[in-house]
Amino acid sequence: MIAPLGNPLPGDIVVLAETARQEGYNHILRIAEEWSAGINRFERRGESLLGAHDQGRLIAVGGMTAEPSRGDWLRMRRFYVSRQYRGRGIGRCLAEHLLEHARSFTPVVTVHAGSDDAISFWQAMGFQALTGESYTHILSLA
Repeated sequence: MIAPLGNPLPGDIVVLAETARQEGYNHILRIAEEWSAGINRFERRGESLLGAHDQGRLIAVGGMTAEPSRGDWLRMRRFYVSRQYRGRGIGRCLAEHLLEHARSFTPVVTVHAGSDDAISFWQAMGFQALTGESYTHILSLA
């Protein structure tokens, strides 16, 4: 089940963050930290934070925020799927939900792919590689 995450964040975001950290990914912990500090709560125009749940347990998360370099674009970020759930289409479904949401707000979505697996995933989602920017891939929604 995919649903918006809101205030308060679910308690198991910390469990998911620790799972991600053990794999070398610290960006999920930043969701909880930035949320608590009021830095980012995914509430500006076009922003969204979604979670995927399995039997009530948070297993994946993904967000859409404003693209810092372009006010009219959005950026896919804080995307993570628990290792044991990868390869089942959960990441694709989560990304599709976020992209469908983005269509009402922007003509372009960016992403910064931080690993070879992420590069493959985003390119399979239709994102095109780019160099020389603060993001690595771009997708035109127009």
